Amino acid sequence: MIAPPMPAAPRDARSAALGRAFGQPVSGPTYRPLTRALALLLVLGILGWGLRSLGGAGPMDSTRLAALAILVAALLWPMPALLFGRTVLDAEGIRQTGWMGRDAAWAQVHRVRFVRLPLAPRLIVSVGFGRARVFQSGSAELDAAFEQAVRLLTGPVAPIDPDTPDEPTR
Repeated sequence: MIAPPMPAAPRDARSAALGRAFGQPVSGPTYRPLTRALALLLVLGILGWGLRSLGGAGPMDSTRLAALAILVAALLWPMPALLFGRTVLDAEGIRQTGWMGRDAAWAQVHRVRFVRLPLAPRLIVSVGFGRARVFQSGSAELDAAFEQAVRLLTGPVAPIDPDTPDEPTR
């Protein structure tokens, strides 16, 4: 779903709508279970192949040890974030944990787009100049929250009536 740039709606109304929608934080894994399993199998396969090819060609010297260390570090570095990362949407914004965690406050967001990919749906957030921030979804609950955030950030928002309370009275 491609969303046009946000209209110049009042930030207070948009912030209030996002605060109501995500007053109770929505959290879930960063990647789907199948994506995590495929990545783990791929990394283990490459590590096994690398260990076998480096170890079977003669004695281990410092060059081979360095190559092995670089191979292991390069392959294992992103794995904890991929396997155990979390994405959280709350009233303040969106956060994703990992080695290089990313976050975006709702007030900073200029453009937003939800891209539904088979193994890793993602929310692409532009917070001004520079690179866009990409947040992955690993559950249907996060998918629904991403879609709701896109609707609230790009759609029309009713202005806040100062005489109407934020929360309904009980």
